[in-house]
Amino acid sequence: MSKISGKSALSVDDFVAIYNANKKNILFWDTCSLLEIIRFLYRNGNVNDYKILNEINALIQSDSFYSIASALTIKEWNDNEELVINSVKDSLIQTTDFHFNTINVINEINATIYESESLHDKNLVNDLVKLAESIISKTYFVETDEVANKSLERIAFRRPPANKKNEFKDCVVWETMILVSERINATKEAADNYKKIFYTVNTDDFIDKSRMPKTFHGALIAEASVVDLICCQNLKEIKNFL
Repeated sequence: MSKISGKSALSVDDFVAIYNANKKNILFWDTCSLLEIIRFLYRNGNVNDYKILNEINALIQSDSFYSIASALTIKEWNDNEELVINSVKDSLIQTTDFHFNTINVINEINATIYESESLHDKNLVNDLVKLAESIISKTYFVETDEVANKSLERIAFRRPPANKKNEFKDCVVWETMILVSERINATKEAADNYKKIFYTVNTDDFIDKSRMPKTFHGALIAEASVVDLICCQNLKEIKNFL
């Protein structure tokens, strides 16, 4: 468990300069997506998701693509990492207790001798924290100063992702990725075919739950298409594009 420190945020133009010197695919993490790695099992995650996270990390460590995030992610991580870790530890204890009691009842009913084993002592949380920190170690954090006015305008007109909670942070994250995409496209060459992927687990603000299957708000999809930005809400989608 450690704070994000020693990470200097880059301006959008500084990151674009790095990108243009060595063009690759880009994965942009929403502010809470990195924290979500620690608790992914309690967000409908499974072993296949874990495998994908490991594959993504391996690609990042080998510099196969750029991992970037808003500079706001630094504060989000530092403010909430310990809370998330403790929450997952508590959940694992509760899961163990639930499973233990369930097994005991099954044994009582069926005169069987099934056994239950504790989950909270298997170092799982530390392993997931290490995975998240490994990704963070190779992630570029991009400054957000340039998008403040556009973010406020989005809130004023209640446009997604601010149509429900007027969350400034969500708007800044979205506008930052749009701006990065615009700047990259401005220097794009005809042969370039590199992908720009935005990944969020924030279903409350980015996802239109009235649509089936649930997908990004139509307005966000339209904005993303203009700048060739791919929007993903789960790890399987990311794997398909990287």
